[in-house]
Amino acid sequence: MPKVTVLMPVYNTVKYIEDAVESILGQTYKDFEFLIIDDCSNDGTQEYLEELKDPRIKLIRHSRNKGLVYSLNEGVELAKGKYIARMDSDDISSPHRLKKQLEYLEKHPDVGVLGTYMTLFHNGQKIPKPKTHDEICCWQLFYCCMGHPTVVMRSDILKNNKILYDPKYLHAEDYEIWNRLGMITKIENLPKYLYSYRIHDSQVSTSQRRIQDQTADKVRIAQLNRMGITPTPEEYKIHMKFQSYNIKVHDYEDYSKALAWANKLLEHNERCRIYHQETLNRILSICFTRSENNGR
Repeated sequence: MPKVTVLMPVYNTVKYIEDAVESILGQTYKDFEFLIIDDCSNDGTQEYLEELKDPRIKLIRHSRNKGLVYSLNEGVELAKGKYIARMDSDDISSPHRLKKQLEYLEKHPDVGVLGTYMTLFHNGQKIPKPKTHDEICCWQLFYCCMGHPTVVMRSDILKNNKILYDPKYLHAEDYEIWNRLGMITKIENLPKYLYSYRIHDSQVSTSQRRIQDQTADKVRIAQLNRMGITPTPEEYKIHMKFQSYNIKVHDYEDYSKALAWANKLLEHNERCRIYHQETLNRILSICFTRSENNGR
C-alpha cells in the first residue's frame, strides 16, 4: 500500500503536462502512487500519458468527457494511500513538496487538510495564504483560502465521513468542500512556497470565471445561512466589499453600513459559535484597515 496517492485529473493540457508529471516523479519522497485520470483528452495528452513507464503511475482513461468533479470523486474513491495529494496537470510541484507536507501531517494528527503557499509561474509572484484553522475558516466567509492543487488530505477523513466533491458547486467545488471539512477536522496552510501555479487562457479560473464567481456566491451565502443570516441583496453587496477591501471608510454612509454588517456577523456568530469569535473580529478589522489603505 502506498503512503500517498497523488491525484491528478487531466484534460487537454499537452503543452504543460510533461512538466507537471516530471515534478511528481522527481519528488524526493518516493512512496506514492500517481493516479492520473484523463477525461477524454483529444489534443495529444492521451498519447503522451500512454508512453509513460513509471510503475507508480495508474492511468485511467475516460471514453467520454465527464467533467472535473466526476474525475476528482473517482480518484478519491480509488485512492489507496493514507493521504491524497492533489496536483493539477498544468502546474509544477517543488521537489520537496510531498516530503514537507507529510512531515507536518505526521507530526500533527489533528490536521486533516494541509495546503501550501504558491508562486505564480509566469512572474514569480508569491501568493501567501492564511495559515491557521481559525483564520482559514473565518476568511472563507469571503474567499477560498486553500490552493486546491496544493492540498494533501487524509483519506480516512474523506471516506469515513462519506465526503466527496459536490457537483452542484461547479468550478468552486474546492471552496465548498473546505467548508465542510473545516467542520470536522483542522485545515491549515503550510507557510512554504512548494507549488508553482500557471495562469493561462484555457484554465477553469479564466475560461469559466463567470460561472465560478456565481458558484462562489452560493458557497458564501450558504455559510451566512449556517450562521442564521439570509442576506438581502444590499447586505451581500456590502459583504463583498469586505472581500475586495473596497469599503469607503471616509464615506459616512458606506462606513456605517459596513460597520453594521460587521456587527451583525459578530452577533450571529456569538450565538451560533461556528467561527472563532476573536479571530473573526480581527479579520473584519483587517478588512477595514486594508480598505482604508486601498483608498489612499
